[in-house]
Amino acid sequence: MGGGPALEMKTLIILLLLVTTNVYGKEWKNWHPVNEKLFKSFVVLNVVDTMQTFDLIDCQKKLGKECPFHESNLLIGPRPSKGEVILIKSLLVGGAYYLLDKSYPAPLWKNSNKPKFVALVIMNMMYIDTVSKNKSIGLSLSYKF
Repeated sequence: MGGGPALEMKTLIILLLLVTTNVYGKEWKNWHPVNEKLFKSFVVLNVVDTMQTFDLIDCQKKLGKECPFHESNLLIGPRPSKGEVILIKSLLVGGAYYLLDKSYPAPLWKNSNKPKFVALVIMNMMYIDTVSKNKSIGLSLSYKF
């Protein structure tokens, strides 16, 4: 993509948000409001993780094998491209939405909605842990546009 790294990053982040099932424009009729917020948090955490992965990719491009970071996500591989990351993240978030949206509407305290809630809490906890570990090894939590 032309226009330099800043434009490339903006474009990729916007693409990730658009491709991930247009999450902020979706009808949430089958979702309890708490679950809706948890899913949106999951998307935001994926965007932060994607930006951290882009930080890793930039390091690998700049320093080659001297870069101390490697991707530990087996789906992406140790030396991914930004395009591969966007594709995998889009499929992950889109697939998660599709599977979670298949449950039936019910209040949070009803049994049919509890599995969705539990799954979303676990998914968010996993990504909070991932983003925190990435930060602790030196990957950025922010990206300058």
